[in-house]
Amino acid sequence: MLQKKNIIIQNLNIRYYQSAVIDRSNVLVFLHGWGSQAAHFQKTLEKCASFVAIDLPGFGDSEIPRSSWSLDDYANFVKDFLQKLDIQNPVLAGHSFGGSIAIKYCARDNRVKKLILIGSAGIRKKNIKKFIYFIIAKIFKLLFSLPGIRKLKNIARKWFYKTIDSEDYINAGALTGTYLNIISEDLASNLEKITVPTVLIWGENDDNTPLNNGKLMQNLIKDSQLHIIPNAGHYVFLDNQKAFDEIFLRLI
Repeated sequence: MLQKKNIIIQNLNIRYYQSAVIDRSNVLVFLHGWGSQAAHFQKTLEKCASFVAIDLPGFGDSEIPRSSWSLDDYANFVKDFLQKLDIQNPVLAGHSFGGSIAIKYCARDNRVKKLILIGSAGIRKKNIKKFIYFIIAKIFKLLFSLPGIRKLKNIARKWFYKTIDSEDYINAGALTGTYLNIISEDLASNLEKITVPTVLIWGENDDNTPLNNGKLMQNLIKDSQLHIIPNAGHYVFLDNQKAFDEIFLRLI
C-alpha cells in the first residue's frame, strides 16, 4: 500500500508516496516519465520494502513551477527533496523523462548507491527527419496565417504533431516552455560522467525511446548493464510486468 505524503520543496507543494517504513540506508527513489505520475509504478512499488516515489513538479498532484524549468532545475529539486527527507545514497530509478533527471543528478552528484534507467530519455541527436519536420512546420505556420483557413489551424496542428509522435508538445499546456527546454538538451556528455553502478532496462519494442538509445547509453556509461524485456514497449513495467519485476526487484 502506498502512503500519500505532501511536502514543500522550493515553495512548491509536492505529493509523494512512500512505503510504510523507510530504511534511509537502503531506499529506492523513483522518478516517473513525462505526462505520468508516481502511482503508475504502483504495482512494482508495492513489492518494494523501502521506497519513495515523487510526483515531479507539474505532474500528478504536485504543484506546477511558476517558470519554465530545465533538467538542471529538476535535478536541483531532487537534491533538495532528498536532503529534506534525509535520504542519502539511494537507489535512484527513473523512467523516460525521470531517467533524464536521474542522469543529470548522477553526472554531478555521485552520492547514489545505484542508478536504474528505464526506457530513459536523454539522447537528442539531431537528424534529417527532424529537420524535415521543422521545415514542414514552418510551411504550415505560413499557410495557416492566410485569411479564410485560419480556423483549420488547430485541427491541422494536432494532426501534424500526432503524426510525428510529438503529442507531448501539444498536451504540455502550462509546461510547454519546460518541455521545450527538456527536449533541447542532449545528455551524451553527462552519461560519460556517471561512475555509479548503472543498470538499464528497456522494452524491445519501445518506440518513444528506441532500444538503440539504450544501447548507446550503455556504451557511454562505464561498466553499465542493459536488460531487454521482450513483448514490451515504452511502459515496459506495465507491458510485461512479470519479466520487468524479475529483473528490477533483484537490483534494489
